[in-house]
Amino acid sequence: MKKVWLCALIVFCLATYHSHAQIKWDAEKFMSLSDVEPGMTGKGYTVFSGITVEPFDFEVVSIEYNYYPGWHVIWCEGLSDNFKRTGPAGGMSGSPIYIDGRLIGALSLGFINQRAHSNLFGVTPIELMVKVAQRGMEPNLAYQGTQLFNLGTAAASQESGLDMGPSLLRDGKVAEIPRNFDQVWFDSISNTPSRTRAAQLSIPMAHPPLSPELMKFVKPIFDKYNYTPVQAAGGGGRIKKSPIEEGQIIGTEAVRGDVSLFGYGTITYVDGNELVAYGHPAGAAEGHVNLPLSGGYVHFIYPSRSRSSKIAAPTQPIGTLVQNREPAIAGLIGKHPSYIPVNVSVQTTNGKQHARSYEVIRDRGISGIYVGIGTSLILDALEFYFHDHTVNMNATVTLKEHPDLKTQELRYKNVFSSGGSPAFGIMQTLAFPMSMLDNNPYTRVQVEGVELDIKVEDKRRTARVQSLRVDKLRYRPGDTVAVEVTLQPYLEAPIVQTATITIPNDAPDGLVMLLASNGGFYESWQRSRAPFNFRYKDINQLVELLKRGENNSDLILALSVPQPGLTVQGQEFSNLPPSVMSVMNTAKQVVGNTGYTSGTALHVDKMSTDYVVSGSGIIRFVVDRDAE
Repeated sequence: MKKVWLCALIVFCLATYHSHAQIKWDAEKFMSLSDVEPGMTGKGYTVFSGITVEPFDFEVVSIEYNYYPGWHVIWCEGLSDNFKRTGPAGGMSGSPIYIDGRLIGALSLGFINQRAHSNLFGVTPIELMVKVAQRGMEPNLAYQGTQLFNLGTAAASQESGLDMGPSLLRDGKVAEIPRNFDQVWFDSISNTPSRTRAAQLSIPMAHPPLSPELMKFVKPIFDKYNYTPVQAAGGGGRIKKSPIEEGQIIGTEAVRGDVSLFGYGTITYVDGNELVAYGHPAGAAEGHVNLPLSGGYVHFIYPSRSRSSKIAAPTQPIGTLVQNREPAIAGLIGKHPSYIPVNVSVQTTNGKQHARSYEVIRDRGISGIYVGIGTSLILDALEFYFHDHTVNMNATVTLKEHPDLKTQELRYKNVFSSGGSPAFGIMQTLAFPMSMLDNNPYTRVQVEGVELDIKVEDKRRTARVQSLRVDKLRYRPGDTVAVEVTLQPYLEAPIVQTATITIPNDAPDGLVMLLASNGGFYESWQRSRAPFNFRYKDINQLVELLKRGENNSDLILALSVPQPGLTVQGQEFSNLPPSVMSVMNTAKQVVGNTGYTSGTALHVDKMSTDYVVSGSGIIRFVVDRDAE
């Protein structure tokens, strides 16, 4: 029995030691920067095609100290014909560079627009890369990803609710049209600092061709991560498994399955089940991380006068990225973190049903965007990316059970119609709530999966609110107001529909405003009228707000009076005497959850239409208990 326990203890100790092992400096394998001199020659190794690592000759030109604080660069010139044809290409980051059989570092820098036959490249010294591995080689299980967008921080939410803007109503008129979601998105991106250095090789992000509308949306995000979109590829190659060795492709499949987005570089050094690569960060230098790693297959190198790029595809998952630092990335070979599964069912315009599935990485900065990109690519491939259309969507975002959560599902049902990409509205619908959940300041919320049921019609069904009309200008409380709404459908004659809304019995005498609008404008107006209704103090209030949303085919009718009210802890109070409002809105209330409204809502009703409605209109009338 003692022998059994002793053997078990030895195995446990060996396993523990192995799990915490780190790449060590080896003077026989590595050459220190102090030993490198200009004029020395050596060989670099990288894959130019397939999975075959090929050598290329180089000569050391100079050594630049503190190119970036604490980061020194060995400048070299490529001499071989295979390297001269491409120069330092995107995806070569991490290619191991040797002198006299000893590793000096990783190819990581390369100038753009180099003159023909001038192939300068920079090398990150291996000692800097080894130090990255020595920061620790255990996955960071608390890793959430980069907070790329300023949409869900506590400060932002308390300042402005979900998406507050300037007052929509000023002097009784619409003062400003609400900003589109993509405008808010771009503003957030522009406020996020980028640390890209001009000579650093970018990370190619291979993906299927994106529609111009979608590319405009995601390009600023790729720029922040130092990704170069490569629209020539994104799917797999004929090789499904690649070696895990120096000079081979390595990267992260941001999306995998029926849709693939793959950002990649090159392995520099492998020691047992540990490796270092790139010679610079993978996107943002986030430090201690937990992201999946995959091998890759090179289709070819696309030559360019500015900067060439490897066109590669993912092969098999190979492990976990655990360190993402300025001089390098470091990873473990073996298991990889889980992905978010996305299942999409699409009925195309010919009535056929299609089932597609893919997975996206868990990264709060961009997971929601990747879900939207995947769906967009599937719809564009099955149908079209620019044509008159109508898309009916049912979406469910399932959240992992958590003791702080009262619900595990977000459900969205909506319809989109225009002459642009049929998937763009779906992307916006999913990206925003997922980003808000990922960036919430209260608790970690994990998405279990996303399900989408989509039906595409080969017809544009949009209509604009052209005019409103009521039959009189004075009503009594309790009266039902008939509203004659003229809609202008796309390429059709105007139509007139009648909607009704009932004035509450307790409505005060005086001027009343009737707003008729589409759901998006109504939501923005509500956020402007009563911003404290949209400020949340815990995760469940946030989830409830994210479950809000009006159907684009409904015309919303809203009655309100220009009388201030009060919001306390998310509950709105109206018709309060000034003395009561003053007492309720005291400093004793929770900061950021109590405040005045700029008007009082009386009643809201909806009229369903056969169109995606745009535009809005306002009519004013008087409520008078003595009216005939």
